[in-house]
Amino acid sequence: MTIDHVSKMVTALNKLGSAIDAATASLNRLAPEDTQLVSRVDSYKEIVRRQRKLLYQLSCAYQEEDWSEVNRLTNLVQQSSLMIKVDASFIVSALKSRGSAAFV
Repeated sequence: MTIDHVSKMVTALNKLGSAIDAATASLNRLAPEDTQLVSRVDSYKEIVRRQRKLLYQLSCAYQEEDWSEVNRLTNLVQQSSLMIKVDASFIVSALKSRGSAAFV
């Protein structure tokens, strides 16, 4: 892992945050009455906020050359992003089956 990898992770996280904001806006427009779904998508924002803290810790661990901590933090950030991606796929499928394909 290099500091360039950390920078790429920050960029990816920024894109994920933008995608979550867009999904929130679409969901509020297309299915505002589905509070459970809105809450799930809102929880992604909290996950991204925590990932940002992890990335800060990751950059500190990188500077300290604490490679086991770098590995642990990298996995946490990547796996939580994967969790969002998988759950978002289920949400899109659910919306499509309800006839809200405009969400996609």
